[in-house]
Amino acid sequence: MDFNFVLFILNMLIILVSIAGGVLLIGTLYRGYTLLGLLIAEKNNKNNNTEKKI
Repeated sequence: MDFNFVLFILNMLIILVSIAGGVLLIGTLYRGYTLLGLLIAEKNNKNNNTEKKI
């Protein structure tokens, strides 16, 4: 096995891992913002309901 071939394979693995990490990071951020939006919407909904009852 040539040393350049080993470096090439290692480089490909690093690139694949970084792509997968980026996708996971974007997915986590998207889910966090979605949950945050749901919480804000729920809070606003509760505030509106209490104002209507008064």
